[in-house]
This record gives sequence, structure tokens and C-alpha cells, in this order.
Amino acid sequence: MRDFRQIAVGCLAACLLLAQSHIARPQQPPAKAPPAKPAGPARAAVAGAKAAGTTDQAAESVPTVLQNNPAVRTALERERKEPRDYVDSILLLVELGHPELAKPILADLMKLNVTDEQRIAIVNEFGSQGILRLSQAKELGPDASTFASACMAAAGAAATSPERIAGLVKQLSDPLLAVRTAARNDLAATGQIGATAALEALGREPDPARRAALLGAIELMHPLVNAPLLAMLETNDANLRNDVAALLRRLAVPQAVPFLSTDNASAERAVGTALSNYQRGTPPFAVDGDNQVELWKWNDATKKLTSIRVPADEAQTIWIARLAGELARIRPDNGDDQRQALVLRLEAAGLTAKPNSPPAIPRLSQADPHELSAALGEALKNNYSHAALALVDALSQQPDASILLTADGKPSPLTDALNSPNRRVRFAALKALMALNPAVPYPGSSRVPDTLAWFAGSTGEGQAVVAMPTNATAGDLAGQLAEHHLAAQAVNRGHDAVEMAASLPDLELILVDMNILLPEIREVVYQLRITPATGDVPIALLAADGRLDAAKRLASEHTRVIAVPRPHTAEALASIVDSLSKLSARDEVPADERAAEADQAKKWLTMLSSGSRPFYTFRPATLRTLAAPPRPLSPPPTASPVKEPPAETPAAESIPNP
Repeated sequence: MRDFRQIAVGCLAACLLLAQSHIARPQQPPAKAPPAKPAGPARAAVAGAKAAGTTDQAAESVPTVLQNNPAVRTALERERKEPRDYVDSILLLVELGHPELAKPILADLMKLNVTDEQRIAIVNEFGSQGILRLSQAKELGPDASTFASACMAAAGAAATSPERIAGLVKQLSDPLLAVRTAARNDLAATGQIGATAALEALGREPDPARRAALLGAIELMHPLVNAPLLAMLETNDANLRNDVAALLRRLAVPQAVPFLSTDNASAERAVGTALSNYQRGTPPFAVDGDNQVELWKWNDATKKLTSIRVPADEAQTIWIARLAGELARIRPDNGDDQRQALVLRLEAAGLTAKPNSPPAIPRLSQADPHELSAALGEALKNNYSHAALALVDALSQQPDASILLTADGKPSPLTDALNSPNRRVRFAALKALMALNPAVPYPGSSRVPDTLAWFAGSTGEGQAVVAMPTNATAGDLAGQLAEHHLAAQAVNRGHDAVEMAASLPDLELILVDMNILLPEIREVVYQLRITPATGDVPIALLAADGRLDAAKRLASEHTRVIAVPRPHTAEALASIVDSLSKLSARDEVPADERAAEADQAKKWLTMLSSGSRPFYTFRPATLRTLAAPPRPLSPPPTASPVKEPPAETPAAESIPNP
């Protein structure tokens, strides 16, 4: 059946031909009579045309259009009861080239209480192309786009509703091929929602015939099913794993290869090779525009798939953890493999846990303390802060302080955790050492008082360091950071920047100019990165004209370092602060937590300074921390400014390139 709009357009063409033939015959001109005034909806259309912004001449021609174009008059004067009647008239006028006449009809439509069911029916009847034409008719104003968007939103929600998806999944195993094909196509059109539903149905389905039908449909949903299938490989259901493995082989998913070997020897080689490649930096998955990866998890108990989006580097660690676990399963007697798998499992669990909700690791605190200590050493070596936190916490519950003593006289991993670049790891190590409360000296015990004093000096107020070649420029930029709730210290020498940054317990960011000297920029960044208190603090390298490329090269050699031009506007500085804040957002310690750490550190300082543990040596400055309130930020240093290069000499020539 032809659409009404097509019939109307055909009528319009016939009328035009009839008019042309009538004009072609010579006739006596009729006596002039005043044009008939349009009545009812047609009169409203004239007013609507004027309101739509047409010229007076165009508005005056509307009666002529109504007289000479019966299709337009029909569209205007037809009876409208349901919302779809209004949409039909509007679209017809748009197709006839007179969208301005539809404005009053749209105004009446917007007054109706249109239900979601009616919106869905409108999309089904007129199609997404018709709704798109409605939204793009500029003469109708913003109401057209608003109405069209609401209709598409309702239709989209209905297309992916759980009820419809469940019905389509059920039809995948229908006896009729046509029904199965239609259901498969409709399910694929819903995207990831449909693919996930089909996979979950496979996990629940016990009937072999229906499982086969589901597998056939799932295979055609490649590549949407690839990542969820990798997650389902971890199932303990043997039948499900066999089906998933067979499907992954047919789809040739490369990430699945290490898990699909049929014997231990080939599996060991495949897993070992893959693990080595990924540890050297080969990315396991493609990233999106935000440099993130969607990772999936299968729950055998609920038969459900869930996913999270994580930064690419975290996704790499999580995937490496899975491979390390597989290698430990293949080689259960290899202690190094078991330790690596434990550390990576703890790190992955921390990365995927909710904020401020550390994962619970059963029986970890009951493990051998020396094995836990060795695992902590590996976690610290690789800067796996989540694993380190879990292991430090487990060691704090051990009654044996002998883990602090080492055969080579070097600090134990727990004591060495005081040098972690992660603030929470350092404080957790202090907490563990206070819980163990050793009665005899141990390697590295001299670090404890200074670390306690550093934490005790926190005020909770955000701090920053600005290092520029002159005090004037550094002070000016530091002052501008006050708008971002940062109390900034300004320095004009590289070593001052390192020392000042290390002394600030509430440091949130560092700005360093590429032309800083004593020492030069490369050494400054290196010192900031190896100093525990600043190892994870975000740094911005401020580049003068001609030095941005060098700054980018240096930044690429370190984590949490960005290269930007020197900021000359408030907007540029705000952008830098925002970028640095995003770098620290993953493990940011809020002000109230820092204040609580300071209170606890003061209590521990008071306890240790009582003399019960004489091997802890307290410097006078450390003891003054207990007696005095937190010190305010000192004024900028008074050292002589470093002479900047002459104006006619490019900075890149006078400063060694990094």
C-alpha cells in the first residue's frame, strides 16, 4: 500500500500538469476578484508562516499556495485526533516544500500529552528517516528537534528493553528458520546489549540443541562477543568452557590463544610467551578515544556478565595478572611463579575494586610472614601499590617482628615500604611498624622518625611548587594558583624545587620550567621521581617557544609528567591544573584523610619520643613538630635570580637539550 504522502505528492504532480495545460489554452482573463480568505487551519497557517520569520511577500503568497495546491490545503485541513496525525501532516508539508505552514500544527502537537507508546508507534510508522527530516526542518524551530529526540529516545529504550531482548533470545532456538534469522538480525542490531544477553543465555541453557542454536547466533555477533567470551573462559562449568573455547578458536581471537592449548607443555610455552610480550609493553586490547579499555567478568553463580572501563595501563596489568595466574596453575611447584601470581592478583583486585573499598583476600593474613615479605618486595619493586597495601596490611596482623631483620643488613621490604612513592603505602608501613612495635633496632629504623614527622606536618591544605628561572615569574605564577585552592611555593633553582617539594606533605602538583638551572631540567625531574614524597606527584614541564618538543620527549620518559607551553592566560593555567588533577585522581588522598594521618602520626611520635624505644633517634626539628602548630608556607627564597638567556639567543641553544 502506498504511503499517504506518496499519494499526496502524486496528486500535486497531477495538479501541476493540469494547471499547465489550462494555462496553455488561450482564454479570456476573468474579472478580477478579491482572493478568498483562508479559513480555519489554513488561516492559522498564514499566521504561522508570518511567525516563522517569512517575509511579508512570502506570507501574502500563502493564500495563493492554498488555492493552487490542493495537497497543501488537504494537509492543513485534514482532521487530526492522534499525535501520529499531526506528525503525518507536518511531514507532508515538509515534503511539499512548505515546512513554515506546519509550525501551528507542531505547536498544537507540543501541547498534547504524548505517551512513550505513541512516540514508539510514530517512529515505527514514519521510520527514523522521517523523524530525522522533522528534526532538521529549521523553519519549525527547536520544538521539532525536541519532539524528534523524545520519539527516538523512547524507541531506542523499547528496542533494548529486557522484555524484548529476552523474547529475541528465545526466538533464536525457534523451529522455524525464518524466525531464527529475524531474531538473530534484530538481536545483532541492538549491539552489545543483545550480544551480552545471548552469551548469558548460553551460560544458563542446559539443552544441547538450544545451546547449538545460541552458539550459531553468537558466532555471527563477532566482534562484540570477543571480550565477553574471554571472560567466560574462566568458568568452572566444563561444558560451558568447552563451548566457549571452541567458539574462540573459530573466531580466531588472538588473546585466547594462551588459554586454549591442549597439553601442559604447549600451554606453558604459549602462556610464557604471551606474558613476556605483554610485560614488555605489547597492548592486549585496543583503546577507545579516552585511552580506556572495557574489561569483562563472568560470574558462575549468577550467570551474568559485567564490565568496567579502566585506563589502558591498568587494563594491561589486569590482563598480565590473568596470564600470571594461568602460568602458576600450570607450574604449581615454581615458587617464583606463585609469588608473581599472588602479587599481580592483589594488584588487579585493587584496580578493579570500588574506591575506598579494598578487596578482601581470604587467608592472606594467615600466610607465612616471610613469603608475604618476599611478595611485598616484588610489589614495591614494580610499584604495584594496591598489592603493596594488601601485603603490608597482612604483615601488620602478624605477631612476628623478626620479619624486620635481614641477613644482609639491608632494610626489610616492610621497612623499605617507607620509601614507596605511594603515600598510602608509606602510611600503611608506619602503621604496621607501630603495630609490630619491635623492641630491638632493625635495618632502616632510622627512617621512622622523619617519616612520622613528615606526615604529622600535614594541614590538609593543597600545596604546589612552582620552579621558574626567576623569582618574579615563579612568584607570579604561584600567586595565580591560589584561585585553584593551592598554596604554592615559588623557587628559582632546581635543587630548591626538589627539596621544597619533598618537605610538603600536602603537595598536589609541581610546575617546573624547562629553563630551570642548578641542576638542569632532566636532573630535576629525575630527582623528583626517585624521592619517595614526590615519586607520584604530577609534574608539568613548562616550555618556552621552541622547547615544547624537547619537553614532550622528556615527559614521555616518566609517569605522570606532561609537557605544556608556558601559561600566559588564566585559562591556560586552569587547563594545566585540570590535566594534572586527572593524573592523580586514581589514588588521590583527600584532605580529611591527610588530616587524620597527621593526627595519628603525632600520637605515634609522642609514644616513640617517650624513650621506650631508644634506638629511634629524633632530631630537634622532628620534636618541634609536636610542640608547634603546622608551619605556614615560607616566603619565596631570596637567592639571586638565575640569569635568563639574552633575548636574541634562543633558549634551546643556551640550555642543554634533554
